[in-house]
Parts: sequence; structure tokens; C-alpha cells
Amino acid sequence: MKRFDDLYLFTRVVEAGGFSAAERATGIPKSRLSRRIAELEVQLGTRLLQRSSHRVSVTPVGEAIYRHARDMADASAAIEALAGAARSEPAGVLRVGTSTLLAETLVAGWLAEFADAHPKLRIELDLSNTYVDLIEQRIDVAIRAATGPLPSRDVVARHLAVSPRVLVASPALLARVGEPDTPAALEDFSCLGQGSLTRSRDWVLHDARGHRRSLPIRPRFASDNIIALREAAIAGLGLAILPQHCCHAALGSGSLRTVLRGWTPEPADLHALYPSRAGVPPSVKALVAFLRERFAAEATMQPLT
Repeated sequence: MKRFDDLYLFTRVVEAGGFSAAERATGIPKSRLSRRIAELEVQLGTRLLQRSSHRVSVTPVGEAIYRHARDMADASAAIEALAGAARSEPAGVLRVGTSTLLAETLVAGWLAEFADAHPKLRIELDLSNTYVDLIEQRIDVAIRAATGPLPSRDVVARHLAVSPRVLVASPALLARVGEPDTPAALEDFSCLGQGSLTRSRDWVLHDARGHRRSLPIRPRFASDNIIALREAAIAGLGLAILPQHCCHAALGSGSLRTVLRGWTPEPADLHALYPSRAGVPPSVKALVAFLRERFAAEATMQPLT
């Protein structure tokens, strides 16, 4: 690296026509410039400049080396300009990971809007309903929902929104079996679980007075895909806890109804996750800011406090 720096100083001396002029152009004392060029000549084993008391001239070898050094300096300037642009403008490839549900209901459309605003950016959307290793899967930013601690502490998490969830059932099911009037009564109802039949998540409910009930369920139907749970609930297979943004259309049309009024499921927190705080690309910073704005304006989300 020092030799490269010395070659750059050599180009400045040649272009200025001498050490005094190079001192005025660079602000580097001519004694230091002379010493650095002399050290470069020793390293290369050849004389680059002919010095006299009145003038400095370039040797034939020095002229050839100057042309290569000039090319190196130009390439270095181009690299710095490219890096500077990359630090300030979203560009290149951005790999985004999220769930099928978030992609279908919100994120896919938003990403199209974001890409349209940044023509130098190419976006790849990776869908998975489970948490993945961001580095292993080469995900630049993931958008995930969680009702508890995040699975990994080795990532940066930016809070995007609070996603309300609702306990729902189809009107046909409620007409057939009645409605639960207490959390304990849910044990007598067919329930739909998130996860698997053997490892489904407990249902956690809160009332307006701050009481909390955690209810283990034995689901009749389970899936890690929230859309599948929504469709099973509409079909009357059982009660389900669903994100509001997933089922607001079904609630509006009457194909689903909320049940157990006075009790609400624990909401989920939506986060943007990315691998490191150091050297965060402009594309990631811009996307996180964009998502916070979109989630804040989304009617099915609670505002951040």
C-alpha cells in the first residue's frame, strides 16, 4: 500500500513538473516528496527522475512507470467514486426474506413500489414460514412477526409495527356448536393450531383488566401457514387465532366472526432483521425506513409507542 501511495506522489511530481510545484499542488513539503520518491526508486531498483539544482526530468523508465501509475490512480479514483455512490444510493441486489402471509397481504406490493422508486436496485423475495439463518441464506433483510423473544440475538432488529390478532370462527360453526363464553370453555371447541399437531403454540389471551390466560390446545388441524389456517377457519373446521391483516376481509364479508368478546389474543411484533450494525448498505437502510412508514399507515396495524 505504501508503494502505491508513493507511485501516486510520483505522478503528482511528474504532472506538476517538479517538487516545488508539487508541494503547492498537494500541500506536502517538497522535502517529504523528494524522500518518498527516493525510497520508491530504491524499492524499484531504478531511477525515475533526473534531478538538478534547477529542474527535474523524467527518465525513460520513469516515463513508462508514470503511465502505469497514472492508470492505477485513475482506477483508484473510480473505485472511490463507486464506493461513495454505493454508500449513498440504493443499488445492486437486495435479498428480502419474509413469510408467505406477509408477502401476500402487504409486503410484495410494497416491495414493488420500493423497487419502482429505486431503479438501480434489483430485489429478490425469499418466502419461508420459519426463521432462517440470514447469513447462511444470504438474506439482506428479513421481515418477521414474533409474539415472544426473537429466535436469534445475532441480528439487528428494528421494530416495524404491532400486529393485532383476533380469535375467529365461521358463523356456520358457531351456529352448530355455540360460542365460548370464557377462555376455559375453549377446551370444548375444535381449535386450529399454528405449528404442528404435536408442537402447536399455546393460546395466550388478555382481558381489559390485564388478566392473562395461557391455554394449551390440542388442535384438530395445524399448519405453519397462516393462510391455510384462515381457510380452514372459514370452512368451519375450528376456531383460530389470526393476524387482523390476514382476516379483515373475511371479517368484513361475514365469512368469519370474532368470538369471546372481552378477551384478545396477544399481538405480534413485526421486525426488520439484518445481520450487522456495521456497514449497513443504503438499500437496507432505505427499505427499513420505507417499511416503517408503510406499516404506520396500515389500518390493520397498531402504531408504535
